[in-house]
Amino acid sequence: MSAYEAATAHDGPLAALAAHGPRYRLGVGAPPPGAPGWLAADRLLDPYGPELSHLLDTEHRGSGHRTAHAAALTLIAVYAGRVTAAAVLHWALTGRVLDVRPGNVWLRPDPGHGIAEVRLRAFRMLDGPGVPDAPADAGSAATVQHAVLTQHLFPLADALRERTRAGLRQLRGGVAHGCATALGASRADPDLLARHWAAFLDGAPGGLAALGDVVTVTRPDGTRRLVYLRRTCCLFYTSAEAVRCASCCLTSRDDRIAAYEGRS
Repeated sequence: MSAYEAATAHDGPLAALAAHGPRYRLGVGAPPPGAPGWLAADRLLDPYGPELSHLLDTEHRGSGHRTAHAAALTLIAVYAGRVTAAAVLHWALTGRVLDVRPGNVWLRPDPGHGIAEVRLRAFRMLDGPGVPDAPADAGSAATVQHAVLTQHLFPLADALRERTRAGLRQLRGGVAHGCATALGASRADPDLLARHWAAFLDGAPGGLAALGDVVTVTRPDGTRRLVYLRRTCCLFYTSAEAVRCASCCLTSRDDRIAAYEGRS
């Protein structure tokens, strides 16, 4: 039994996920009554609804972007790298699929940048016989693609495109980046994660495989980490920080790898 499986058996899946870092922490149940700022994820899929307006405006102000479409491109990447991150990692490590379909998710945007907290309405898995809404040929990879991409991130990307006119390829590049980061930010074996990233992309809709690739880097302390090299731009360099993200396609591949390895 791996260390992850042992932790899952002893402390439960949520505790095991949280041990990999803050981005994988999930609460369960509705937010406390009267708690401000929480949004139902399924309400974000209305391109002109107040929930998406609030989320987009919060990111626009917090990041200091010049345009709404640039804020949308940053938002989709950080959203995919936080809201659905636990499901992608849990699937990669166990083959089980957490229910992160939008109807089962609450989130609270960070007033500075990104997503501060995520909660599941109910803790449940989507794999196994008799699962509602699962694809007919539901192998675990198809199930996680369906829950994370088809039902959640792609509809959100479509809503952001409708609202801001951000490019669909760039938005889907943010989806790919966020999902890959959901794996690379963990403490798990990068070789295992790379294999599962390939499985996640295999047959995935949206052309994600063409939008970037993963490599394993070795940091100065000798630890190895999976990183993602984008082929699309999130325009974060137009934000108030005025810097390129570490994975930016405007930076050469060699320079990005060197930076990830701490050689620059």
